[in-house]
Amino acid sequence: MTTLLYLAWLSLRGRVVGWLRLMKQPKYLVGTLAGVTWMGMFALRPVMRANQRAGLAGRFEEIAEWLPAVETAAALMLLVFLSLWWLWPFGKAMVELTETELHLLLPAPVRRRHIIQYAVLRNQWGILFGCLMISFFSAGAGPTAFAWRFLSVWLFLTLWNLHARGRGLWIARLAELPAATAWRRRAMVLAVVGLIWAALMPAIASIAAELPALSGDVAPRLRAALDPERLGTEAPLLALLLTPARWVTGPFSAGLTPDTAPADRLATLIWPLLLVVLHNEWVVGSQARFEEASLERSRRQAASREAGARFRKVRHSRRTTTPFRLRPVGRPETAIIWKNLMLAHRGNLFVSVASGVVAVAVLATGVAKTGLPDWLIAIMTVGGFIGLSMAPLMAGHQWRNDLRTDLLRIEMIRTWPIDGWRLFASQALAPTIIATLYAAAAGGVLLIGGIAAGHPTATGSVLVPPELATRLGVSYTALLLLGLATLLPLVAAIASLSATLQNLLALLWPSWIQLGRRRGGSAANMGQGLLTGIGMMLALALGLLPGAALVGVWLFVQIQMADMPLSAWELPLMGLTTVAPLAVIIGLLTRFGGVLWDRLDPSAEILGSSGPT
Repeated sequence: MTTLLYLAWLSLRGRVVGWLRLMKQPKYLVGTLAGVTWMGMFALRPVMRANQRAGLAGRFEEIAEWLPAVETAAALMLLVFLSLWWLWPFGKAMVELTETELHLLLPAPVRRRHIIQYAVLRNQWGILFGCLMISFFSAGAGPTAFAWRFLSVWLFLTLWNLHARGRGLWIARLAELPAATAWRRRAMVLAVVGLIWAALMPAIASIAAELPALSGDVAPRLRAALDPERLGTEAPLLALLLTPARWVTGPFSAGLTPDTAPADRLATLIWPLLLVVLHNEWVVGSQARFEEASLERSRRQAASREAGARFRKVRHSRRTTTPFRLRPVGRPETAIIWKNLMLAHRGNLFVSVASGVVAVAVLATGVAKTGLPDWLIAIMTVGGFIGLSMAPLMAGHQWRNDLRTDLLRIEMIRTWPIDGWRLFASQALAPTIIATLYAAAAGGVLLIGGIAAGHPTATGSVLVPPELATRLGVSYTALLLLGLATLLPLVAAIASLSATLQNLLALLWPSWIQLGRRRGGSAANMGQGLLTGIGMMLALALGLLPGAALVGVWLFVQIQMADMPLSAWELPLMGLTTVAPLAVIIGLLTRFGGVLWDRLDPSAEILGSSGPT
């Protein structure tokens, strides 16, 4: 085991040394400095807000009042998820080792449990980094609070990691056992899950009975329904089943009450640590064969970094649906868009759009007649706004089916008979289409919520005042539709800008940008995202301000000078006018991207790597 620990240390040291070598290149250094500066701003929050703790001091009593209920609710959700998770009959022996490590360790004179323990310890590097980030960006100040948050998150993530691997090894072991033995073990799991749900259903029904509607002062009833003492008296079996889950959530609760005694706070760590030890022994003592699953996973991860990895799976897939029909002869841009859409989604694009339009129309018609509860309207409205705004902004970051994937095959792309700017435009178009469709779907949800908000049974606020619709001479529903039609060109333009900037960076600094379909989480990648976001905000300001000024002049001339009333049917034209300067900027960036592509020298950049990770 000492040798394996030394091997893990060498692996970590090698990654750190490789990262430090990358810092010699300005491309990586600038991104890293930007990421560190951004993190430093969060670190200075307590210094910049000296009265933060004083402002929160008065809320500790309120937090402590809600803490038992929140802890019980968290334990209930954890128990529900785990029980449903164990009902899912699929899983693989998740022992994460690379192909090189498997070839090195399996023939070596090393015990089986030590190999599994080595894989478990290797996962700790990622868990520790995640704990650091979560603790760093969470609220609160002081080294003690930071250390406690770090420890609480580490316990939770480690337990989650070990439980997932133990479950995968258990399922893999069932496939190796005789059928009768395997079915007996499955029956035991089903019996335990059935017992859990037999105890859960009365408690869930009791909580639901306390909340007939989200109106009035529901806080006392909610706290009473989730009170641990009441739960232990009325449902002792459920309280017993919730005990391990409460052990896991206990350290988080102790961290929210600074007046807790140090001894009591440390006592909350005993049982979670015991669970970690038991889970670790469960995992490393497994007799399931993990070698083939680990080798398959390692090869799959290596293949996923390659541009054509998804296409090699076509012969193994029964799905024959494509985004649209690709003709044998046509423009090369169409083939590139088809290929990139295939990387993200195999469904028929036109069928998906038509189905979405029909679904929104049917639901909107039904909602207009029957209405919806106020709480559901609020959820749909907030969710629709978030999706409508975030999908275009995240187009370039979330969907990487563009040049960032194809640059791994630059020697093949160079042979394509297409101009540079046309290739660049077609590469950026696929993420734009996908993001626009997701935003349109969110807009459909927002439309349904807006129609429901205008129903006589709704008591909340509406998206658009009915008086405005009357002044513009259209119905309330028609005004919502016209408003959505006004926003969609803006959404498409923002998505196109996001994708264009990401592809432009891939041509400017191919060694800096992480190539392939996987995203990394290093400081360089964080800084890269920060700089890209700043660039997109500047481009948005440059593009939208002239359009907004044109619309302002339009309204001034029409209303103030010509004394003509505004028509609702002018709104889509105003949306197009606002977007027009932004479209010009996107066109100029596309031409610039074409020039960069024509001048790109593959031998001058390390294009075969996926960038910093």
